[in-house]
Amino acid sequence: MSIKSHHPMQWLEKLSGVLKIVKCKLCDQPVALDQAFLALEQILNETRAKDAALWWVGNGGSAAICSHLSQDALNKLGIRSMYLNDASLITCMTNDFGYSKVYEKPLRTLVRNGDMLIAISSSGNSENILSCARLAKEKNMKLVTLSGFCEDNFLWNIKSDISFYLPVDLYGLVEVGHEALLHSVIECMFLNEHKEKLD
Repeated sequence: MSIKSHHPMQWLEKLSGVLKIVKCKLCDQPVALDQAFLALEQILNETRAKDAALWWVGNGGSAAICSHLSQDALNKLGIRSMYLNDASLITCMTNDFGYSKVYEKPLRTLVRNGDMLIAISSSGNSENILSCARLAKEKNMKLVTLSGFCEDNFLWNIKSDISFYLPVDLYGLVEVGHEALLHSVIECMFLNEHKEKLD
């Protein structure tokens, strides 16, 4: 699916359409979006109950999503949520080990049993994100992936606890779609947990 018109209203209509055809998997098995949402809420609740950590990895626009929603998960849900975006750390890891290890190298030291990882890549083929997904499998972490573009991308096809795939080839639609999916779960969890205070 690609956008052919360059008008903001049509772009928004395209985004709405893309969100209605999101593909999801639980441990490699196709499921409906509402089932994937329930599974993500359960994993987030389990992570919080164990006082485990939620880690995020992404590049560019996906990095901005990680930074935003990591602080939302911490602030709104009380989860120990962290995104490794310190400039000194990023430049050190890249200089010493190469960009493909920019997240994996520190995560290998920092993650603990019971932690979870949310890995975001629009293309699904960024090696530094894939290396973290493989690390999550190695460390028996819960793994949630979000990708787009081609359905044969590597991140969508790594066996994850939960996988979301947006069948569209425009960065903005994939990025905003990914953020909307995650934001909907985090914000609804917050609203449900604080219903009495907010009514």
